Amino acid sequence: MIYILYSDDYEVFLGGNHLSEKEVLIDTTENVLSACEDIGVPMTLFCDMVCLWRYRELGYTDFPEAVELQLKDAIKRGHDVQTHIHPHWLETEITYGENEQTSYSFDLEKFLLGNWSAPDGLTFQAFCTTILKRAKVHLEGLLRSIDPEYECIAYRAGGYGIQPNTEQIFSALLDAGFLIDSSIVPGMIADSNVNQIDFSQVPEEGNYFVSPSQGIQTGADNGVFEVPLLALRAGTARWVLAKNFLRKVTRYFFKPKKPRPLGYAIQVSETKGEKKSARREIFDELKKVRRGWMMLELGDDANLMVDATRKYISRTKRSGSDLFVSVSCHSKSTHPDLLNAFKKYHNRLETIYGDEIKAITFQEAALLINMTASSAK
Repeated sequence: MIYILYSDDYEVFLGGNHLSEKEVLIDTTENVLSACEDIGVPMTLFCDMVCLWRYRELGYTDFPEAVELQLKDAIKRGHDVQTHIHPHWLETEITYGENEQTSYSFDLEKFLLGNWSAPDGLTFQAFCTTILKRAKVHLEGLLRSIDPEYECIAYRAGGYGIQPNTEQIFSALLDAGFLIDSSIVPGMIADSNVNQIDFSQVPEEGNYFVSPSQGIQTGADNGVFEVPLLALRAGTARWVLAKNFLRKVTRYFFKPKKPRPLGYAIQVSETKGEKKSARREIFDELKKVRRGWMMLELGDDANLMVDATRKYISRTKRSGSDLFVSVSCHSKSTHPDLLNAFKKYHNRLETIYGDEIKAITFQEAALLINMTASSAK
């Protein structure tokens, strides 16, 4: 069976918001949930928990209260909520400007959990465990009033940052009672001013357990169950990207030109934003082909998403074994074209795979994983 877990990194923008938090996150998430309900699939919201704590700590209560109302409503509607941690929020300063715009300032070195130094009297692992337990207790206390069986069992690291100090972070996940991690993007390598990632050597399997003693490069018999984000490794994605490149070239040269939509302007205004020309988009696609790696996030090209998903499944699905795969999005960056493509994408997958594919939540995945583990004993 192929289990697809749609997930949404439920967070505001990193440096600040050009519109109110309601417009950036609450309204866009409602659009995402409604799109899911149109096609009968659940969405798991990975809520940026430390952000809520920091807003409240600084006396800004309206936003976290609106978030918690939306999370309760999502559970009531059959969706899921799990934990997302951006630790820089522990010390972020929040400034409000005109028209409810916000700016955030923080130490870039503290974007990654693994870069933090534990407070006096705590080991780094205990520090991580404390944060994770607080998030778990917060969500379970909030959401069990809606669903008494709700459990917070899945984690996604902010910016996929489970490095450095990976072993201690996974130990903390186990200590805090988390069963699933969904932070690994197979093949991703990144080095920026806030994030350093190297997932080039993670296992080829679609799913595996991560043991703190063995790290992320080797699958284990037990530990935290990894549900990677759908990505195609260097070279593997090249034919998918090349096919997409040819589609775009064909459309550019041989199909009637239509006015190009402005695109999503929630963070970049029409006056500040600069639309890409079609030629520039084609050039950017060619660079992706040369790179030969891709991470699949929900986008506005259903054909590309289907091709990438079929390639991923063909490479990772093992006969007789279930496959759990997560496809992610960010509410703050969604727009009508993307949501329409998402619907086409899922409907195409159902046409291709029929009863062999099912969209589920992370809570449902945990139950299935536990059942499989119990039957294997």
